[in-house]
Amino acid sequence: MSDIVVRKVTGTPEMKKFIMLPWKIYRDDKIWVAPLISQYKKMFDKKKNPFFLHGDAEFFIAEKNGEIVGRVAAITNQLHTETWKDKVAFFGFFECINDQEVANALLDTAAKHLKSIGYDQMRGPASPSSNEDYGVLIDNFTGQHVLLSTYNAPYYYDLYQKSGLVGIKKLFAIKFPGLLIREKSGERLGRLRTAVMERTGITFESLNMNKFKEAVTTFKGLFNEAWTTENNHGWVPLTDAEFDAITADLKAITWPDLVMLAKVGDKVVGGVICLPDYNEIFKSWRGKLFPFNWIDMFTKKKKIECLRIVILGVLPEYQKKGLDAIMYYEILERGLAKGLVWAEASYIVEDNMPMFKPLMNIGGEIYKTYMVMEKNI
Repeated sequence: MSDIVVRKVTGTPEMKKFIMLPWKIYRDDKIWVAPLISQYKKMFDKKKNPFFLHGDAEFFIAEKNGEIVGRVAAITNQLHTETWKDKVAFFGFFECINDQEVANALLDTAAKHLKSIGYDQMRGPASPSSNEDYGVLIDNFTGQHVLLSTYNAPYYYDLYQKSGLVGIKKLFAIKFPGLLIREKSGERLGRLRTAVMERTGITFESLNMNKFKEAVTTFKGLFNEAWTTENNHGWVPLTDAEFDAITADLKAITWPDLVMLAKVGDKVVGGVICLPDYNEIFKSWRGKLFPFNWIDMFTKKKKIECLRIVILGVLPEYQKKGLDAIMYYEILERGLAKGLVWAEASYIVEDNMPMFKPLMNIGGEIYKTYMVMEKNI
C-alpha cells in the first residue's frame, strides 16, 4: 500500500476534486445519472447544507501513483445520537476504483477518525444521513437510476464486505407497473378506495402551489409524527431547515396533482409526495446546465414514464385502516392520467411490515435491494 496515500481534504481545490470524482468513476456507466453540479456542491458546504447544523463530516481522498482514485466522508450526526441513544457514526460519499487496497485505506481512515472522537461503530453508506442516500445497491444494476435514489458501482458491496463491514439491514425499492395493476386489480382497489373513504370520511386534497410554504409546514409536521423509530431502522426526524431546503430544491419539478394530503374534515391525517422522474431528462446533461438544457424541462416532460414516490405517511391513529393502500392506488391513477406508466417507492425497510404489506397487496414488487453496512471500530 506504499503507493496509496489517504489525506484529509483541505482547501477549495481539493474539495473540488472530492466533489467531482463520481464523474470519473461513472464515466462509462450507462445507468448512472449525474446530479446537477450546482446543487450537488451545496451538499458539501457546511454553511449551506442544514445537515451540518446538527452533524459534521471530515472528507478524505485517496491517491494512487499521484492520481485521485477514491473518496470517503467520516460523518457524525448528533440528531441520530439523541434519537437512538447509541455511539454509532457513519461513513458516506464513498466512491472508489475497483481496488480493495484503496477501499480499505479509505474506510480504515474514516473508522480511525470516528473512533478517535468517541464512537464505537461505523455504519453506512449514509450520504450524509438516512434521510438522503442510504445503503449500498447490491442488485439490479441495469434498472433505471430513479430520481432521489441511490446508485453505485456493482463492485462496491464486495469492497465493503472485504473491508470488514457487515450487512445489518436490507432496504427495498418497490416497483409498481401501473397499467398491469389497473388491469389485474383496478376493480378491487377501486372498491377498497370507496369503502375506506366512506368508512373514515377521508378526502384527498392536491397541493396548492400558491400555498406552497403552508403545505411544507403541514407535511413537515405530518411526516415527523407518522415516521418513528418503531418500524424505521435508522430513522431521524427532519429538522425544519432540512425539510425547507429539500422542498425548495424540488419545487421547480413538482406537479401539484402528485402531492396529496389525506384529510378527515379539516384534520390532515396522511400525505404523499411524488415527483416525475426527471432523471429521465437529466441523464443526458451529465450534471451540467448547458445553455438551453433547461428547455428540456418543458419539451420532454411529457415523455417521462416513471413516478417517484418519495415519501408517504399516515398518522399512527389512522394506520392499519387501509388508508395507505388507497393513497398508493390514488397516486398511481393520477400518475397514469399524466402518462406515467410505472412508479418506484423507496426505501422500504425489510422488517417494516405495516408499510411493506400494503405495497405488496396492491401489486408492488421488489426490484432493487440496498444493504446498510456496519462494523465495530
